[in-house]
Amino acid sequence: MKIEDALRKIRLLRLVNAENGASEAEAENASNLVRRLMDRFAVRSEETRKSNPSRFRMSWVYWDHILYDFGLELHHFGKRGSVQIGGDKQVLIRLDTGEWRVQQTTPEGTDLLIKDIGVESFQTYLNKNSPRMHSLTGNRRGASRPR
Repeated sequence: MKIEDALRKIRLLRLVNAENGASEAEAENASNLVRRLMDRFAVRSEETRKSNPSRFRMSWVYWDHILYDFGLELHHFGKRGSVQIGGDKQVLIRLDTGEWRVQQTTPEGTDLLIKDIGVESFQTYLNKNSPRMHSLTGNRRGASRPR
């Protein structure tokens, strides 16, 4: 592991806390791992400050990979994407912020069902609310899944 990898892991592990939904044991384990990584790589706390968010750009690949497991197809243009779930639900995704929301069509218009940030929370939502597609032949694309 390189120092850059350790710094990235320390930054991510610091996000594992009760405010972000982690259990007490998970937060404690993350804190212990941070201390060990900092000791092993002689990292000072100021080196682990959050990096410039404009330097890190997320790609549609992460979102597409999650949706592929559920047999859903991502449609995107620029920094905005959408996914149809069933006949009445639509997911809207903003790549630049990582924000996603699920809207349900009703006779009166649309209702916001959930709004959150990040691919991890999106995958959790899909695990609870969307059936997985299981097929030996693949559910929409071949093994290489070209676009």
